[in-house]
Amino acid sequence: TPVYRMYNPNAGEHHYTMSEAERDMLVSVGWNYESIGWYSDDAKAVPLYRDYNPNAFANNHNYTTSAAEHEMLMGVGWNSEGYAWYGI
Repeated sequence: TPVYRMYNPNAGEHHYTMSEAERDMLVSVGWNYESIGWYSDDAKAVPLYRDYNPNAFANNHNYTTSAAEHEMLMGVGWNSEGYAWYGI
């Protein structure tokens, strides 16, 4: 499954998603679609969490395979956006 790489020229940040709908929505609001960055493991061997900091303007996503880091961020006010993609 492709992981799409997006770039926000206003904030200077990258964003990654497997969702075509999210990719297309971000393009519609000014993000640049750069390409497929890589492919997610369809066997879903290693889940990678995507967390969002609602208090940050830019660079407000964290991506981690660590359940402990994910849970710690949830405890200090970040929002879980589920699994971003899967590694091998």
